[in-house]
Amino acid sequence: MYTPNGPISVAELLGFIAASLVIIVVPGPDLTLLLANTARSGRRAGRATAAGIMLGHAVLASAAVAGLTALLAASQVGYTILRVAGALYLVYLGAQSLADFVRLRRSAAADTPASRAAETAPAAAGRIVRIAFRKGLISNLLNPKVAVFYLALFPQFILPGLGTTASHSVLAGVFWLMCLMWFALVLLLLARVEVLLRRRSVRRGLAGASGVGLVGLGAAMALRG
Repeated sequence: MYTPNGPISVAELLGFIAASLVIIVVPGPDLTLLLANTARSGRRAGRATAAGIMLGHAVLASAAVAGLTALLAASQVGYTILRVAGALYLVYLGAQSLADFVRLRRSAAADTPASRAAETAPAAAGRIVRIAFRKGLISNLLNPKVAVFYLALFPQFILPGLGTTASHSVLAGVFWLMCLMWFALVLLLLARVEVLLRRRSVRRGLAGASGVGLVGLGAAMALRG
């Protein structure tokens, strides 16, 4: 953002970082989905979910730098279609988590060694990781609020000595790295409580909470407009 005195100050750049931190840390669909997949399938699924989310952020940031998100914001029909699709997908993911909650509540054998061995067999584990990655990617790409965030925030800042495209590319990279560090911290914390996450009661609680959260976020996205 240019002022009468020239490019943005250090204080304004710190304002960008502070605003980004709030957006990244405040719980939303990405974090809720990561917790849901970790509760359902373990830390590998959590890491795969985070990788999918980060790829989604990279795609959306690149689209913002290229000006493609401006087209999305300008098209009411396109934005509405993406918003409804994203809302329905979140509700679908939430319904899956709630189904896991019911299954874990009904089945006392859900955490037996045989069951865990079946879930961690190489073929099954690979499939679980791929599904978790795909869910993280699709959930992030179908969230129009993320795309509009890039569109709304980046144009307000121009780094000294850089053009608009270069400045937005640097800011997109900073935001992406901040997201990466946040999810790395979350995954590290989940690793510290791995033994706790193996308990059926804890998995059931996380599945229920994340299911309600995802359905609620999907409903809010659909109704807010």
